[in-house]
Amino acid sequence: MEITFTIDLEDPSERYAPEGQYVLMTRRILDLCAANGRKATFFTIGRVAEAAPDLVREIAMQGHEIAYHSHNHLALTLENPACFQRESAADKDRLEQLAQRPVIGFRAPRFSLTPQSLWALDILAELGFRYSSSIMPTDISLFGFPEASQAPFAWPNGMIEFPLPVAKLGKYRLPYLGGIYLYTMPKFALRLFLAKARADEVLWTYAHPYDFDDGEKFARMPNTPLWISLVLWLARRNASGKIWHVLDLGNAPPLCERLPDAKGA
Repeated sequence: MEITFTIDLEDPSERYAPEGQYVLMTRRILDLCAANGRKATFFTIGRVAEAAPDLVREIAMQGHEIAYHSHNHLALTLENPACFQRESAADKDRLEQLAQRPVIGFRAPRFSLTPQSLWALDILAELGFRYSSSIMPTDISLFGFPEASQAPFAWPNGMIEFPLPVAKLGKYRLPYLGGIYLYTMPKFALRLFLAKARADEVLWTYAHPYDFDDGEKFARMPNTPLWISLVLWLARRNASGKIWHVLDLGNAPPLCERLPDAKGA
């Protein structure tokens, strides 16, 4: 079994201090990756590159992939296309200078690539992005894309999409390899869903730096309902253990190296 580790590198406080808690937790993740021989994909907010350029350099120097996660973690459905193009071009250039290699991967904040925001794909392709990891092929989410394939596929402009892994539960598709879905799921259910994964899927899990910060005091996350902020905060007690339990089941390289695995795309 091959499971790629991906990190959404952002600061939930939106302060982006040069030595903020998100920086400290990212370095903890780097140490854990080094101890476990794991290379990951870090989907990086543009403001991180502005505030903590040394952190981006450090991630790249340790052999991890630097990918892009928008400038300020705004859902694509709320973005202005002209502003998105301008910010993405500048951020991509900055990230590539820091990483000293091409940045070809993109993840939409909150998996907000939906039928209403497909305009972003042509902008991304024009900027040189080769793949996206931005859709949730389910209808249980605000930003779900239930018509989408579970297997990797090519968009009309040639970009490859790596959909969020989901499992079928009756008539529903349930995300299970990252975020709150993973942290609250019993291990037996996780193993069952993995055993039933389709052969043409590319499996990956996702986490955030704050998921590894089980000692932080509760604070409501910006633009997030209070109950979701509370559930996410409580789930941190299980987050790190659940993530490494998944990763112990199978090691796979960063997503940029899995483009050949997108069979039929």
